[in-house]
Amino acid sequence: MQNNSFMLINRLFSFLCLLFVLSACTPTFDWRTVRSDDLMYEALYPGKPSRAEKAMLFQQQKLTMTMEAIKVKDGLYAVGVIQVPKELRSSASMSQLLEFIQAGTLSNLKASQPTPHNPITINTSGQASEKLPAKEWIVDGLGPDGQRRLMRTRLVQRVFPDGQVLIYQQTILQTLTSNQDLEKTLSSDEHSMFLSGFKPY
Repeated sequence: MQNNSFMLINRLFSFLCLLFVLSACTPTFDWRTVRSDDLMYEALYPGKPSRAEKAMLFQQQKLTMTMEAIKVKDGLYAVGVIQVPKELRSSASMSQLLEFIQAGTLSNLKASQPTPHNPITINTSGQASEKLPAKEWIVDGLGPDGQRRLMRTRLVQRVFPDGQVLIYQQTILQTLTSNQDLEKTLSSDEHSMFLSGFKPY
């Protein structure tokens, strides 16, 4: 399904590497809440993020993922947002689109075993906060350059009262040493702060 579309979409890894270049100065951790009103989310970033866009083709529809990201030390912290056009808002199309994004994302690292998802919830911002069902994947694998990396990514969709639909993808891409303890990395303050600080509107 959508095989030709995979040829047309630049992989997330390449996209994130572009943002690595944009954030080449590698600052130290400087946590701040960033509100992206046009992308309708707020997030706690470890520095001032850069922004980039990448186009993809799905069911003959051109979609744009806008991503804001910051590289700090050995990790990249990113939030990507796709505004779903009306033609793709049926339940069947949305399900296929989410699977398409999921498959493209997980193909970026070579893992030794299949990567199951963890069901989670993500809170929206504001006092009348809602809990949105979401999925999280944790991949410990090799990038195209053979370097061991951790990719922790979350995918959630938000349907607004006016019918607008946004898909959010929150990702941490982190370079690991050969013997680095994965569980210790996953439970670090950096992961906890970035993941818990993200809230769609």
